Formats: sequence, structure tokens, C-alpha cells
Amino acid sequence: MSTVLEKRRIQQLPLETSKGHDAIFNSSYLEDIPAELASWKVNRVVLVFSKSLDAQTDVIKKLEARLGDSIVAKKSGVGSHSPYADVIDIANLLHANQADCLISIGSSSYSDACKIAALMHATLPPGFTEADMEALVNKETGITWDVKPPTVKVIVVPTSLSASEWNAISSATNSDRKKQHFGTPEAAPDLVLLDPEVASTAPRMLWLSSGVRAIDHCVETMCNKLSHEEANQHMEAGLRSLIKGLKEYREGGEARNREELLRGITECQIGSREAMMGILIWRIPMGPSHAIGHQLGSVAGVMHGVTSCIMLAPVLRYTKSTNAEAQARVLKVFNETLGWEEKEAADAISHFVKLLGLPTTLAEVGVTEESQIEKVAEKTMTDAWGGSKRQLETKEEVMQILNMAR
Repeated sequence: MSTVLEKRRIQQLPLETSKGHDAIFNSSYLEDIPAELASWKVNRVVLVFSKSLDAQTDVIKKLEARLGDSIVAKKSGVGSHSPYADVIDIANLLHANQADCLISIGSSSYSDACKIAALMHATLPPGFTEADMEALVNKETGITWDVKPPTVKVIVVPTSLSASEWNAISSATNSDRKKQHFGTPEAAPDLVLLDPEVASTAPRMLWLSSGVRAIDHCVETMCNKLSHEEANQHMEAGLRSLIKGLKEYREGGEARNREELLRGITECQIGSREAMMGILIWRIPMGPSHAIGHQLGSVAGVMHGVTSCIMLAPVLRYTKSTNAEAQARVLKVFNETLGWEEKEAADAISHFVKLLGLPTTLAEVGVTEESQIEKVAEKTMTDAWGGSKRQLETKEEVMQILNMAR
């Protein structure tokens, strides 16, 4: 058990639409899942879980033993960036087994796939296709709200810090490798379980890189002209928790100090929730790092959090003339938390990512083909957080940022 917090149940977000959607910090998934199923009176569970988590730990086997015949179907493995094919598979399992609950144990690719599958299960008939999903998407905005709320209960046990579990909007990747966004205010999970012991099983690179993704949430919110002081205070608090927690996680792992590692995990989980407040409460959109990162993931297969490791610093360098004051606040948090004396926010980000042992260039992740980089730039222009009328007006601007990341 982590030493930062006792078990604590909260409403996921301070919003009217979040009532009935809770989260438990310092959860014990083996206690909390059965208790919740009993309180909801549901007993037909579809369980979706990380293939590596099942192969390398006993987390899934213990839950299967605890739930027994309540599990009516299972799916092991979801592709990176939640491919439509996996979403359709999960929705088909819900339809075929008359399921009343869907449980996701894994990273954001799992939680997003499950949240969208629950929406598609409620919205589209059995046997629906990718074309049916695409028909729901507004091609100009890359998002849809024209979906029915889920009719099954959804529980998410996250093993990363990408924090999609807090968001009613989720993303999946079509067969053209375009990331599309699906959501409705009621589409948040019914319950998010933050279990540091489960999270500790995540591959080190996944945890650290998804933590940088959460830092990206904080920084791009602060750098947006729509942000304001109340939002910025949440972002600064989240940023401090994430920097401190990621450092504790790394150092605890290296020193084999489990208490420090678990303390770091909980600190990170607290910070990753704070990082989402700007977009989820005040609808402050993310910026170019997220827009480019979405397509870098779907086009080039770069891991979700790693996209932020590579893109955030170049984006800050490119946009500094438009948000210098916000970048100064970001820099101050890094320097105060770590005792550094960096002069630029972009340099602090780059320094921290390298400290965590993560890549900072496209070349380090094998993205060097000109045609591939051009395709990333092109698709960024139609991303929900990229393109004209947002923060990047032209494909050429995107290419300038990508060139800085080579």
C-alpha cells in the first residue's frame, strides 16, 4: 500500500455530469471490483486486459479467481492507439454475451477502446463495421457527440499516466491510421480504480513516458490563451506532483526501494488527474504537441507517451513568442521542484525527459522517412486539436516543428 494516501473515494470531476462517476485512490482492485459489482447488482462481466500484464504477473489470474463465473468473456490485448478492430471486438463481446459490465485493466489504449466499445454497443447494432463508426465522426472536427450513453457499467484500472480514464472523450485509430475521437458527457467510466500495486506492474518505459504525457497536459493547458488563473493553479499543482512522483518512481526503482516507488506512483496518479482539469472542467483545448502526437502515434506507431517526450520541447520552442509568460511559469515549477537553473522551459522539458531515460528525437524512435513525416503533418491539420482556427495555421508550420524534432 502506498504511504501517500489512505483509500479515498471521490467524484471523478467537480461537474454535474460526473455525479455517479467515482474514483478510488489507493484502491485494492481485488476488494473494490467485487464490492462494486455487488452494489450495482451486475454479474455478466467482459474483462479486457493487457496481454503482457497477464503473462508477466498474477494480477489478472487473481481477479479471475475472485470473480469466477461472473466473467462471461475475456479479451487479452489491445493494439496501441486503440485500433477500430479492437473496439469492434469488445463491442461484439458485449452484444454476444448480454454483458452488463466492462472492466479494463491496462494503459490508455485499453481504457479508450473499452469506453468507445461501450458507446458503440449502445449506439450501433450488432455486427456494425468500421464504416458505421466513421459515419458518426464529424470530418471537420475529428470528433463525435452523436452517440448514445453506455448501457453497461464500465470500470477502468489504469496502468499508465496518460489519464484518459478521466475523460469522457476517447480516441481510436481507423484503418487509414487516422485517430478519431468519440464521446458524450455520460461516457466517463462509472468507476476508476487507482491501485498503485497494479500500476507498479507497468513496464518502466510505459509509466515514465505516460507521465511525460501528463506533464504535456499541464504545459499545453498553461500555454493556451484560453487558460486562466484557476486552471493554471491546478496545472502547476499537477506539474509539481508529476515531476516529484516521476523522480521518486525512477529513484525508488533504481534503489529497489518499494515504498518510495509506490509513493511516487500515487503522487503521479494525483498529478495526472490535476493535469486533466483544464480541458475537462473549462474545455481548454490541448495544443500542437498533442495534435502532432496523435498522428505521430497513428501514422508512425510511436508509443502514446513517447510522442510527448519528442514533441513538447520543439513545440515550446516554436510557440514561445505567443506564450512566453506561460512558459516562464512552467520553467519556474521545474527549477523550484528540481533545484535546477534552466533558462528555457523547452530546455527544462528536454533535460527532464533525458533524466528519465526517454527519447527526445524522431530519429531515436525510427521516424526518418520523409513521406511518413509529411503524412504526420498532413493529418495533424484535421486533428481535433490541430489545424487552422486552432494554434497551427498551415501544414508548413507543423513541418517546421517536426523538423526541429528530427
